[in-house]
Amino acid sequence: MNSNTKIIILVSVLLITVVLSGSLTLYYLDKSAGVLELSIVSAGKSVTDKQWTSAEKQLEEFSRNWKNTKYFWAMLVDHFEIDNIEDSYNKTKMYVESEDYSSSLAELETLRHYIRHIPEKEGFTFENIF
Repeated sequence: MNSNTKIIILVSVLLITVVLSGSLTLYYLDKSAGVLELSIVSAGKSVTDKQWTSAEKQLEEFSRNWKNTKYFWAMLVDHFEIDNIEDSYNKTKMYVESEDYSSSLAELETLRHYIRHIPEKEGFTFENIF
């Protein structure tokens, strides 16, 4: 094998590694965001039905899932995004505890937006590349 062939093979392996790791990262972000979003949607349904205890339980589930997810997301995404999620969760929790209907729904939607925004922001799209 000559040196040009070795270089082509090395570059090809590196390119495949980068594309594969990027794809796996996006898959993880999307799946973990889906799990978090499910808790948020369930809490929103509970708030809509004014079942405040159920909404609090759903937010506790979100909190447990978020603690596990946050560690890995911190390595992959901007910390500003994580801070937004933390702030929104804390507001949501307080609104639900005080049984503030409209503020709870609004903040739950904001929290859902922050969660879904991360996989969209990190995805391979022309918008993100250019």
